[in-house]
This record gives sequence, C-alpha cells and structure tokens, in this order.
Amino acid sequence: MSSRFASPYPSHSITLRTLHECYQTFRTIVSKRINNVQWTHLHSGKSRPYALLRILHRLPTLPIALIILWILLLSWGEHRTFTSSVASCDWSAWEQWPVDAKPHRLVLIADPQLVDPHTYPGRPWPLSSVTVAFTDKYLKRSYARLHAILEPDTIFFLGDLFDGGREWRTERRGSWKGEDRWKRYAEGYWLKEYGRFGAIFFDAKRVWPMYQETERRKEKKIITTLPGNHDLGFGTGVQKSVRDRFEIYFGEGNRIDVVGNHTFVSLDTVSMSAFGQAGATKEIWKPTMDFLDEIGRTKARIVKSRVSAMHGLPGRRKFPHTVTHPSDLGRQSTKEELANDLEKQVELPTVLLSHVPLYRPPGAPCGPLRERHPPTAPELDSDEPNAISVSAGYQYQNVLTQDLSKTVTEKVGSISYAFSGDDHDYCEIVHHGYKSAGHGMNEITVKSISAAMGVRKPGFLLVSLWNPVDITGRPVSSEKAPTLQTHLCLLPDTLSILLRYVFLLVSTLVALLVRAVVLALRKPQSGEINNLSSPTSPVIGYSAKAKGWHPRQRAASTSMNSNSSSNNSANLAVRSYNARTRSVSPAPGFLDGYGLPNFHHQARWNAPLVENAGYSGIDDEKDFDVESIDTGPRAVSKPRRKGFARRAASEFVHSVAWVGGPAVLWWAWLLWGD
Repeated sequence: MSSRFASPYPSHSITLRTLHECYQTFRTIVSKRINNVQWTHLHSGKSRPYALLRILHRLPTLPIALIILWILLLSWGEHRTFTSSVASCDWSAWEQWPVDAKPHRLVLIADPQLVDPHTYPGRPWPLSSVTVAFTDKYLKRSYARLHAILEPDTIFFLGDLFDGGREWRTERRGSWKGEDRWKRYAEGYWLKEYGRFGAIFFDAKRVWPMYQETERRKEKKIITTLPGNHDLGFGTGVQKSVRDRFEIYFGEGNRIDVVGNHTFVSLDTVSMSAFGQAGATKEIWKPTMDFLDEIGRTKARIVKSRVSAMHGLPGRRKFPHTVTHPSDLGRQSTKEELANDLEKQVELPTVLLSHVPLYRPPGAPCGPLRERHPPTAPELDSDEPNAISVSAGYQYQNVLTQDLSKTVTEKVGSISYAFSGDDHDYCEIVHHGYKSAGHGMNEITVKSISAAMGVRKPGFLLVSLWNPVDITGRPVSSEKAPTLQTHLCLLPDTLSILLRYVFLLVSTLVALLVRAVVLALRKPQSGEINNLSSPTSPVIGYSAKAKGWHPRQRAASTSMNSNSSSNNSANLAVRSYNARTRSVSPAPGFLDGYGLPNFHHQARWNAPLVENAGYSGIDDEKDFDVESIDTGPRAVSKPRRKGFARRAASEFVHSVAWVGGPAVLWWAWLLWGD
C-alpha cells in the first residue's frame, strides 16, 4: 500500500515491536507501584524470592503495627471484654453447695430502661440515635453472653423496662394525663418500643445461643411482669390505662412463682404507693392490697400444687362424679379455721421482689460493693454518702414509706430475702425491724444492667437456689443451712473502653504525623524523581520543548554518492546502519512519552494502524522521510518537587487513610456481627 504515512518496516515486525514495548511499559509501571523493586531476571526462579523479600522489607512498618494494634484493641473492646467479664462470674467460682447438689440458677436484671426521647430530651440528632444504638448494642452483648456462658434457668426483671413508658399516651380517650411535650408519642410508639425490648431480651438467638436445634433447647423461664415507676409512674401518677396496657403485654405485676423450691412474691409497689396519698383513686392501689390480703392462702395452694407435681402426685383433691346431698358432706371448715390450718403448714422460703426498696433509716449504709460512694469507714451505723437517699420527686420515690413496708412484710410473712431495683446502684442491707425469717431480712438492691444509668460498671445479680424438700415440703436436711446464695456480676466499663479508643487514636495521629515529617525531610532517592528515561528503562522520554514533532537533520549516509543523478534509477537514498536500527519515536502525551497515536491522528490515516505503529501524531503535513526520525539522547524535563509542607501533608493523609480504612472496616464488622 502506497502512502506517505506508510511505515517502511513490515507489518508483522511492527506488531511484535509494539507488543514488546507495551510489555516493557507495563513492567515498569508495576515495578514503580511496588516501591521501585526491579526484577532483574523476570523469568529466573532465583530472582522471585529476593524480590518478594525486598517488597516485604519496604512495607511501611509503623502503619502495619498500628493496624494490628487497632484490630486487637477493637476486638477486646467490642467482644473480648464482655466475654471475660461474664465468664469471671461462673457459678463454680463462688457457689458453695455440696458436691452432689444440683442448684437452680437464677438471674435478676434491674432497670434496663431502654433509652428513648425521654432519657435525653435535649440531645440532638444524630447524637441521640447514636446513643440509642450504643446502649442497645451494650444490652445485646451482655444479655447474649449471660445466656451463652452462665445458662441460667430463670430470669426475673425488676422493673423499669422502658425509660419513658409512662409518658407515651394510650388510645383510650380522656385517660392520658401527662406533659404536653410528650403528646406526639402515642400508642404506636409504645408498641415500637415493646418490639425493641423483645428484639433484645426475647430473641431466641440470644436466649439459646448454644443450641441450634429446638428439641435440644434448655427450658428457661423469663419473667418481665414487675413494673417500675418509669413504666407506669408512681403513686398518684399511675394512670390506669397505662397500667392496663403494660399488663396486657407483660402480665400482671402481682404474682407468685415457685422457683427452685423457693416462693417468689412479685409486688406492684409503684401502684400500691398510691394508698393513703391525697387524690389517689381506689382502682390504682386496690388490686395490690387485695392481693396481699389473699397472699397467705394463695401461697399455700401454689406451694402444695408445685411440691405435689414435683413428686408425681395430683396437685388438687379429686372428687368422684356422683350426686351427693349437702347434708352428707358433713361440716365444712370456716375461713378462720382454714387460716389456722395454713399457719401450721410448712412453707418454702419466701423471696420478695419489688421495684422500690423497702424503707430504712436515713443514712443506712449500703456496703462496700456500692460503686458511686464506697463506705467512708468500715462498720458504720450511718453513712449518708454510701446510703440510698430517703427522698421523693416527680414520679419517683427512692424507698417505700415505713407504714407500707411494714404492711408488706407482715402480710407476705417469713421473708428470707428481698430484692429490689430503682436505685441503679448496688445496695445490701439487713432489716431488723420487720417480721422476717431468722434474725433479719436481707435486702439487695440490684445494679442496673444499662450503660446509660449513671454507673460506670453495670451489672446483674446471680442467685443460686438449693433447697431439697420431701413430699410434705419439709427440708430433707435437718441442718438449718442457707438455701440461697448471691453474687454480683459486673459488666465492662464503657467509659474506660472509649478512653482507650481515644488514647490510641491520638497516639496513632501523632505517630503518623511524626512519620510524615520524617519522610518529608528525608532526601528523595534517585528512583523517586524519575527513572523512566534511564538506559535500563523501556520507556523512552520525549522532549518537553514543544508538544509537536521537531524533525532533525537526516543523518548522513556513508554509502550515498554526491552525484545523485548517477543513482536515480531507484530514486531512494541508502540508509545507514544506524538509521535502520533506530526506534521510532512515540506519540507525546501518553505515559510520559510512550503510547499509540490518539484517535484524532489515527482518524487521518488511510493505512491500517499496524502499518503506522510508532507514529507520533505529526501535525505538520510537510513531506518527510522516516529516516529523519532521531531517537538520540535528548533532554527530559525534571518533575517539579513538592514543597516540604505538601509532602508531609500528603504522606500524613495517605497514611491515615491506610491505617484508618482497615480499622474502620474491622470495627464495622464487629458491630454488625452482634
């Protein structure tokens, strides 16, 4: 094909040459991307291990070390610390029962108080949403490990399931009496919060994390019926419609459960506290007082039924299906006689559950396990900072009144232990002024399990029950040994975890900043400026004098005669050896001077691309010969070096992204995994 742009070389030769130069360019780019590590012999088996060692040697040691530190710290703060905290409370570490004992293991959880708009009313978005997500994640992790590691048989919640449950109005018209700022939170919002509570505490994946098959699941009982003042209100602040809604979804607050051969009496003390208050309606306090009036007979009936069922006997007396005249039944016992018979019956140890603690004298110390104010001195009769404040306010009262406390203890009778919540911190006290079993009634106020209730280390209470009885309900052992043991289990300190994160973050930024300054001050190596025009580089540089082509004088031919007319038969000049072996100059503007012609110049050709390989895209259409191309040494422009500040800032930003990217991804995976 005749064309003034046609290549003087054969087509197949140009194709091989182009492929080879493309390969050489790709090799150079890859080599620069791995810190200028050059493979001297690409196909040599010996060179590859040395190149790999050199790559590993040039990896940034400090960023790699920081990434490892972040992975270890995040794994500890998001997972390991929860596992180790719960595992330290293993039953075998503190139980002191006989070797052959099989105790019933129970957990008491107080004041989860799911964070909602009522918790931090002035907190703006998105901080409020982050707080909700953070506290929920804390509850999920703690509760899941509680089941996975401790595997309790029964769990009792001691009230305050929600924080603003009493404020969310019901659909019953004219029944809601609350603050105007909460009017927009209606029944639908309460149902949403109920679903949120169930997703945390009723999810089967958390309750049975060790068992995948349904038939292998251990039977567990979770009781959430006891209300708190944040669920219903307190005293005269309790609204019947709000309490009815709570009982529909969670159950009645007043109930009796026989667990581990102990009688647990749950009492709705927030509603009962309306008794005797001015303006209180009878429908608020009467259900609890009626329950107390019948609690003796109710306890006896339930205990007898449970003990009989435990030994395989019918729980109730069965009468034959026959017609009998009333006179044939004989004399029936009166209520007074039945009450006297009940007093003669053997009772199981009674445990009282109440959201509000019983009354105690002001300043009564709570013991050494109280977090916010440890004892001022050991064995003090009065320690005001260490005690629960005997005070009251809007919709709360720290302890029951003295009269109500006396009424409760007398009607329930023989209380061995009492457990309460509401205070958010741990408190243990022995009451001597109430009717109780033994030489005093031990009451424990359980710590809140939430990370947003004012204690740095939330927790829950472990209760181990061991009381073997015979068919009549009497203890098998004649020794009067304790039948109940407790242990406070503390959860991780969230503030301490966050402070560790902040410390490592500041240390990381400082270390990377110092590293960036040191690298910016270091003299650049020869390979860091530009080595593309070196003799060993396959990429050919081009002159920066102009963007177009600057043809040079044709090289003199050693075999050309001065009289051109004597050689005009061929009308061609004889090329020298140097001209024949020169490389064709590449098109400017692509990969620092190397590349195929762009589309604009390619469109002007009539010949196929392979016949024009190496053409540089000449704008000048003057006649010329390919021999005029000169690929001799020419000046290559030196890249402009960045200033010190720009080099340091660029290195700092790059290293922060290099370390922060994997750390953030790992953190996100840990958060998503729960």
